[in-house]
Amino acid sequence: MDLEMKINKTAWSLTGFNGATTVTVGTIDLDGYSPPVINLQPFMVIDEVSPYNGILGRPWIGKINGITSATYQKIRYPILGGNVG
Repeated sequence: MDLEMKINKTAWSLTGFNGATTVTVGTIDLDGYSPPVINLQPFMVIDEVSPYNGILGRPWIGKINGITSATYQKIRYPILGGNVG
């Protein structure tokens, strides 16, 4: 993605879902796009193999007024016109 120059080199300790701990390469701010909401979100960058492209947390869900479903692993949020995204 050629974003290496935009990474803020700040090391954080991060614990994974399996309990293993790793140190981050840094953080990067990227636009999160959930139509019609576009907002800047911080992401921690790690140099590890992961099944996830990115993990979005509660602050992002709150910004889009989302409701999560653990059963269906989905997020629903209101969009213009009274519809649901």
